[in-house]
Formats: sequence, structure tokens, C-alpha cells
Amino acid sequence: MNTNLVLVHPAGLMPDTFTGIVQELPADVKPWLPNLAVGSINDQCRTLEDYLDRHELRSVILFGHGTGALVAAQLALAQPNRVSRLLLSDAPLRTDEKTINAQMKALRLIPRFLLRRRGIDKDEAMESLESLRDFDLIGQLGILGIPLTIFSSANTPDTFQSAKVIRVPEGRWYESNPALVVRELLA
Repeated sequence: MNTNLVLVHPAGLMPDTFTGIVQELPADVKPWLPNLAVGSINDQCRTLEDYLDRHELRSVILFGHGTGALVAAQLALAQPNRVSRLLLSDAPLRTDEKTINAQMKALRLIPRFLLRRRGIDKDEAMESLESLRDFDLIGQLGILGIPLTIFSSANTPDTFQSAKVIRVPEGRWYESNPALVVRELLA
């Protein structure tokens, strides 16, 4: 029986960021690489849900990085029976006022045309950031009963009692160490 692994990329990147992971997978694990494009976390979650429906994927393992981790977490919360395991990397699962204000200030300084070149609508990006104000998925994920692994940088405190936490370097560590993701997936 094949295992379906859905790899959810962060905003601003394409699914090919997971090439190393796909190459490391054993034959019985089938990778799925939806392109979530842009939009709010909720828009991307709907796109992911549509992708799973279109491909008739009913039981999946989700691995998400960055904002992709938020999307994966949101889907697990909305459809816990569809997710057999959740692996989140560099997951901004809790935000604070100071962080959001700093990111909003930085985003205001970026010219619209530079964002447009990357396919990002500035107003949508601002709205998406605003929706993350006082965002907290930590408590919600802990009660789902889905096996949960958090890949966390050294400066992120352990906040999940019901999850396995694995320390990783900051950034896109999975590109230089895809075997770690696959080892954890198979554990």
C-alpha cells in the first residue's frame, strides 16, 4: 500500500524546493507537490483542499515549511480525519503583536511593482499578515490526536507537549538535509 506524502511549500517558493526530499523517498511513498501560488493562508488552504479532492487523496501525511506549515496545520484542523501525520518545519504557529507590526512595517516599504514581479498582490499580502495577528495554533494542534513532528530552529522554544520536536538550523534546512525529513517520516 502506498503512502501519500503531500509537500506544502512556503509562500514565495515553488514546489521544486522539495526536490531533495522527493529523491530520498522510498518507492512506497508517493509524493504530491501542489502549487499553492499566492494568497492568504485561508486561500492557500482552500487550494490545497481542492488539490486533495481533485486527486482523491483521503489519507495523507503533510509536510509543510514556513507558511506552508501554516497551511498544512490549517488543513489538519479543518479535516483531521484526512491527515494521518503532520510534520511542520519553521512553523510560525504563534504570532505576537511586535512581530506582526514589524512585518507590516517592512511590507509597507516594499514597492508594489517588486511584489507584482513575484506574483504577489501587496494588498493581499497585507491582509494575510493582518489575519495572523494574535494567531495561535499551538493549543489547537495539541488536541487533534494526529502524530505531530515539529522541526524547529534552536531559538524556538519547545512549546508542544504532545509533539516530537527536532532541532534544525534556521532557513530551508530540508534542502541540504532531506534525509532527516525522510527518516522522521518513516520512523
